[in-house]
Amino acid sequence: MSNSESKYEVFSNYVIHDCLIAGPEYFVISAEKILSEEEYDYYENRGSTRLGIHNLSKQPIGEPTIWATRTWEGHSFFNTRLVNTEYKEYLMMDDAGQVFYGGLGDKKFVEDRIPPDQRCHQLTKVGDQIYGIGFDRTILKRIDHGKWEHLTPRSIRKSSLDNIGFDDMHGFSEEDLYAVGGQNDVWHYDGNDWRFIDICDDPILPMAVCCAEDGFVYIACAHGVLVRGRNEEWEVYRPEDTKVKFTEAVSYQGRIYLGSEKGVFVIEHNAETLAYKPYDFEGQISPVRARRMDVGHGLLLVASFHRVALFDGKQWKNLYGGGPSPEEEAALLEQMVRDAEESVDALHDIADKLKSAKGQG
Repeated sequence: MSNSESKYEVFSNYVIHDCLIAGPEYFVISAEKILSEEEYDYYENRGSTRLGIHNLSKQPIGEPTIWATRTWEGHSFFNTRLVNTEYKEYLMMDDAGQVFYGGLGDKKFVEDRIPPDQRCHQLTKVGDQIYGIGFDRTILKRIDHGKWEHLTPRSIRKSSLDNIGFDDMHGFSEEDLYAVGGQNDVWHYDGNDWRFIDICDDPILPMAVCCAEDGFVYIACAHGVLVRGRNEEWEVYRPEDTKVKFTEAVSYQGRIYLGSEKGVFVIEHNAETLAYKPYDFEGQISPVRARRMDVGHGLLLVASFHRVALFDGKQWKNLYGGGPSPEEEAALLEQMVRDAEESVDALHDIADKLKSAKGQG
């Protein structure tokens, strides 16, 4: 890989899996190399995993975004997730129990592999506490480097029921957590006990949850379904278009942002209805099909498979990938139309002159 590629094209031929705000000027991306069917083997060759770090304070003005990288080759991390631990420090984990701690200075190391009954496919942070969301109904609480403990008792984790298991968790505090997943599998933790919440009779497939500043819990589901409520009172919105599968839900500056591979949708805090709308990124950049998002330090970071963009509440900026904004595209199209009209006028002038010349002859 050339120096220019290592700086500017770090995710070329890679798929971005997660994004993270570790500080007001410090951003982290995890990605995995794209392999052909012939090359890919789950046990022998899953491709390389790449960690990209962008320090905005060291970014030269006027140059493409520079990313520092760390790469694991061969049978490496797979299906990675990221979470901020301390200021400018982070944790990366995959669903095989491999963990990398990215600290400042020399505090960068691979932790001991997590045992099978503690492996996670999602990470989250509530307050200062890190949690892992595992298979079945497993919720883990991180105690220290390489040390996790079960927050959900075995009686909840193991069930003979089908279509259960958590995909995400969020909370208002460590004593007020909501875990969601499976089919209608929604639970609340009050600091002592877990309790099942019966949202509705009709099936929903919860994918992501956000406990927002307006006091509501928002549950983003498959088929474009959005749920809002708390405790025993809930409302469910089912759109006409059921092709959207939400993968992320975050709260930022008075709005809930809903991420999906089809695009980002928004709804205002305390909105009268749950009829969300497509988000146009303020008309500043072309829309990002953001399947992953993170909020922190007054910023919103979003990532699709091949793009990363940052929002400070006023201005969107592409950190990786992207193209001209809708406004720029419109201006370019307008200029092309003007150029075409001028060319047609010029051709008409030439034709008139030819006719005149023939008449004189």
